[in-house]
Amino acid sequence: MAIAGSNIIQNNGSGSGAVPQTVRSRTYRTGNTTMSLHEGQVLKGVVTDVHGNKITLDMGNGASFTGELEDASRYSIGQKAGFRVAELGDNTITLKAYGDNYLLGMDDTVDQALEEASLPKTDRNIDIVQSLLENGRSISKDSIMNAIRLTSKFPAADVNAVITMDRLNMNMTDESVKQFEQYQNRSHQLLYKMDALTDSIGEMLTSIGEKVPRLASQVGTELIRLALESEPSMEESELIRGRTLPDVAEIPTFYDAEGKPVPSESLIQMAGEDMTLTDAQGKQIPIQEAVKALVDASPDLAAKLEDASPELAAKLSEAQGGAGGDGANPAVLTDAEAAAVGETGVTEDTEQAKDAGAFSRMRNLFSNFTDSAAGAIKNAVAGSGITEDFRTPFIHEQVGYSLSPEDRETFSGLLKDYPVSEEIKQGVADGSVTTRELLGELQKQFPKMSDEMSGRLISNKQFQLVIKSQFTTNWTLSPDEMREEGAMRKIYEKMSTGFSALEHFSETTLGKDLFQDLSGTAKDMSQNLDFMKTLNDAFQYIQLPIKLQNQNAHGDLYVMTRKEKLKRDPSKLKAVLHLEMDHLGTLDIHITKENTAVTAAFYTDNEKTEALFRKNMDMLKDAINEQGFAFQSTMNPKEKDIDIVKDFIAQEAPVGDMKRYSFDLRA
Repeated sequence: MAIAGSNIIQNNGSGSGAVPQTVRSRTYRTGNTTMSLHEGQVLKGVVTDVHGNKITLDMGNGASFTGELEDASRYSIGQKAGFRVAELGDNTITLKAYGDNYLLGMDDTVDQALEEASLPKTDRNIDIVQSLLENGRSISKDSIMNAIRLTSKFPAADVNAVITMDRLNMNMTDESVKQFEQYQNRSHQLLYKMDALTDSIGEMLTSIGEKVPRLASQVGTELIRLALESEPSMEESELIRGRTLPDVAEIPTFYDAEGKPVPSESLIQMAGEDMTLTDAQGKQIPIQEAVKALVDASPDLAAKLEDASPELAAKLSEAQGGAGGDGANPAVLTDAEAAAVGETGVTEDTEQAKDAGAFSRMRNLFSNFTDSAAGAIKNAVAGSGITEDFRTPFIHEQVGYSLSPEDRETFSGLLKDYPVSEEIKQGVADGSVTTRELLGELQKQFPKMSDEMSGRLISNKQFQLVIKSQFTTNWTLSPDEMREEGAMRKIYEKMSTGFSALEHFSETTLGKDLFQDLSGTAKDMSQNLDFMKTLNDAFQYIQLPIKLQNQNAHGDLYVMTRKEKLKRDPSKLKAVLHLEMDHLGTLDIHITKENTAVTAAFYTDNEKTEALFRKNMDMLKDAINEQGFAFQSTMNPKEKDIDIVKDFIAQEAPVGDMKRYSFDLRA
């Protein structure tokens, strides 16, 4: 192979430099210099590149060469090694291993690489070389320079994130690199970011309510509309079916000239026409009055009216605004008001959030698994005492879940002076009313409140907790809901729409984008969904914001079997379910499925959780076997967290044991 070097090598293993007359030697020209080698000569240096059976050795002082080695793949970039020249050809140097390999420390390797590349030992250059080593990349001068140019495109990003994404051939933008860093350092969980987002909503409401109360009614009405856009959950629907709803959602009926009832949505579509309808009492009224009655009774119809007849919607909004405002467009801040409430700065625009995919291949397996596991574990936990101190009789959608008894007492006391039905007030006091019912009633009554009352309401801590609970409920799924066809796709569509709407809420509602925390967090969460979609082009991974009986829990679902392998053999599947729970701790479940044989390995660092599972594992096994699976399981102590990059995205990448600062290129 052609030589690459600059200095004549004086690096043999005899110590005396004497060359026996029977040994063949050759002089190789490389560029404007020559390199003299002889068979049997020992060369030592640092491996800077390995490709097939070719290995490049850097011997210091700028001297380097590339030779052929039968087992080159067992050497690693950054490793210090010795080789004996076995044969010299016209254009090829054949090498053999000489003695035991030995390793440089990371610092020594990095220093030597920068010296050979004639680059300063700045903190960033050191980080770049270390990252190249960690990613099994060449640390030749050209490789280091390419890495410097690449990382300079993302000056605010961690260099290791950029170099790792480049190794994995991932598309890189400022947004995707930022999200990759968050996934690397485990700050990517949507569930926990929901807390930050809803806290920002509370800060905004407090600022508006205290400093610009004339806008409180409009801001509160619009925010409630966003919170109530999603359909009721499965648990909420079951609760509602079990009792009689208050009349807050009662929709009036109107009849056409032939006495036939006109569906509400059809009436909305005809809102701009010149016609007269008849109400339930037989009184004739203009269609505009009928539309107003419908919109007052149903916030959902207000949004549809905006699409069907923007002019009429604007007139109705203006008429409602007169009760609590002082102008034709009360939902716009003056410059002075903007200065008063906008202390958090301005955020930039962003694209609309994109849809996130779901796992159709995993649904059947996890439906059966979680269905059986849920029943078995629920029975086991019931008598374990592990949850006795945090059980609640309320579902997530009820006020009793989001507000403590003390909060309910305080809030119901506040509502005594407000135009709210007695049923709703009593439901707040005992916790039985749903947040949807309460917010729907408040939205209906906002136009009847004075500015002072509206401002005091949206500034109230308990009101903000209810709003927060409603948004969080919209973006989480119970185990029962997760088993429904298309459930993950629907919940991610809800998140995508909700995050995008909240990102622009300040600008669209107030005329200025004033609340940086709110807009910035919503934007980050939209980008998180985009990045997950990018990941799913090659890998199957999804976050699971789970709504358990007494808490919300973050989950990650990793399908370790690559998509192309699943296409070839869908009967074989490996997956990891990672759960983070307040009371049971962290739990990892490694699941392997081959046809109907399912093996699950449970890993936990919580002694109570381990004891609970060990005690009831037979119950779980029987329940899953009844679903038609041959189930086996093990219980193991949890020793390390799942690394989404090293253990999942890069699981097939050639990166070995980092402790040795060398890399097994055959891995």
